Amino acid sequence: MMRRLENPLVAGVLLLCLSTLAGTLADGTVKKLSIEIEAPQVFFLSGLIMAGLSYLSATARSKMGARRTSCLRTSEPLLLFWRCVATVAASLGFFYAVALIPLAEIFLFVGMMPLMSALLSRAMLRETVHAGDWFGLAIGMIGVAMLFPHGFSGLTLGHLAGFAGALSGTVSLVLSRMIARREINALVQVFYPNLALAIVAMILLPSVWRPMGLLVTGQIMLYSGLLFLARWSMVLVMQRLRAPVALPLMNVQFVWMVAVGLLFFGEVPAIATLLGAGLVMVAGVVALGEQARLDRIAAARAPRDVVAAE
Repeated sequence: MMRRLENPLVAGVLLLCLSTLAGTLADGTVKKLSIEIEAPQVFFLSGLIMAGLSYLSATARSKMGARRTSCLRTSEPLLLFWRCVATVAASLGFFYAVALIPLAEIFLFVGMMPLMSALLSRAMLRETVHAGDWFGLAIGMIGVAMLFPHGFSGLTLGHLAGFAGALSGTVSLVLSRMIARREINALVQVFYPNLALAIVAMILLPSVWRPMGLLVTGQIMLYSGLLFLARWSMVLVMQRLRAPVALPLMNVQFVWMVAVGLLFFGEVPAIATLLGAGLVMVAGVVALGEQARLDRIAAARAPRDVVAAE
């Protein structure tokens, strides 16, 4: 069992399931929070909490005898700066999308992210998008189209915010993989984007601040903890999986979104939404199969490469 967990593909898939579940629970929490307080107040407090958790985690790892790490130092400051910008934009986009439209419809934009990542990965990471990847992406986009059976005339401000969040989020994840190629410490990619989010929110804070009771304070702490777990584990995912593979697999989030929307908000998705989401999830399975095939080819070539070198 432990050997299988050491496999980057297996570990990446398990971490991705953990990340998407934690992220969806965070979305459900912030949907409730959006009724009580404005986005800058949420992001200021949650950004500080998550930056603090990153710092404490790095300190604890060092004290426990792990390799000495610091969430304050990075070998890629410029890339990290742009990832901070993309993360702030994605957080704002998804906050307003979650506040304005049902959670299941947010999946439309999660479903668009694999195609965006395939295009960006070719341009930014020079990663090859194989025929199997394109086939899976095509299935996924057909499924996305089914989420709007009557066309795009029903698009609202919430949908536009979701699209902006998806585009910015894809850029952030691709940059995360780019940074992970040269930066071993995953916590640095959690600390600085959340600190940037808190700083940007602080600028807008005086005009929107409202007193908070214990319930709202507890919800913000819960939201921050879940989002910290989601973002940290997603950085670890991007260290183990190629972007065109990781993002289609994120479609498992639809299951969590439907469950949270139904249990906590009484949101029942339409049949077309369920069918379209099914196709998008098939795309994730195709992407996983393509990654497994490439891993087998690489493993088969490795012994021959060693012999040739000798």
